[in-house]
Amino acid sequence: LFLAIDKDFDRVDFFVSNAMIYGRPVVGGYGKFMKLRPNKGLQNIYTATVGAFVRGSQESATRMQKVGGGAIVTLSSTGNLLYIDNYAGHGTNKAAVEAMSRYAAVELGEMGIRVNAVSGGPIDTDALKAFTNYEEVKQATIERSSVNRMGSPEDIAGAVYFLCTDEASWITGHTLVVDGGTTFR
Repeated sequence: LFLAIDKDFDRVDFFVSNAMIYGRPVVGGYGKFMKLRPNKGLQNIYTATVGAFVRGSQESATRMQKVGGGAIVTLSSTGNLLYIDNYAGHGTNKAAVEAMSRYAAVELGEMGIRVNAVSGGPIDTDALKAFTNYEEVKQATIERSSVNRMGSPEDIAGAVYFLCTDEASWITGHTLVVDGGTTFR
C-alpha cells in the first residue's frame, strides 16, 4: 500500500487507522471472558486493531517526517469505557490502541506529527449490524442518546476530519469521544 502511495503521491499528510475484523477470524475473541482464546480470535483482533495502527503509523510517520509533519488518527470504541456483553476481546484492544496512540503522540510530536483517537459510540454500520442483538442495541442507543438517534459514519468522519485540520493543531495524544452522549448516561 505505501509503495503505491510513494509512486502515485510522493507524500502522506494524514493517516487514519480504521481496521476492523469480524466473522470467522474473531471466533475465540468475541464472547464472554471465560470463552476468549488468546492464540486464536483474540490475537486476530489485536493484529487488526493495534498491530495495524502501529505498522500503518510507522510507515506514515516516515513519510510525514519528510514533509514537516502530519496527523494520525485511529478509530476506537466506547466499548473500552463501559461494559458491552461479549465485547471483552474488542473492548480491551480498543483500550490498547488508545494507549498506543498516546505513546505515539509523545514520540512523534518532535517530528511535527499529531496522533489522536476517535472513540465512537454505537454507529449504524455493517459491523454493528453483525451483532446478534443489533435491533436491541439500536433501540437502547436511541433511548440513551442525548440527541435521540444512532450515530452515523458521517459523525465519526467529521471528528476525524477536524483532528486532521490546522484548527486542531494543538490537539495530540487525545481521545475524542463521539457517542451522542450515550457513555455518560
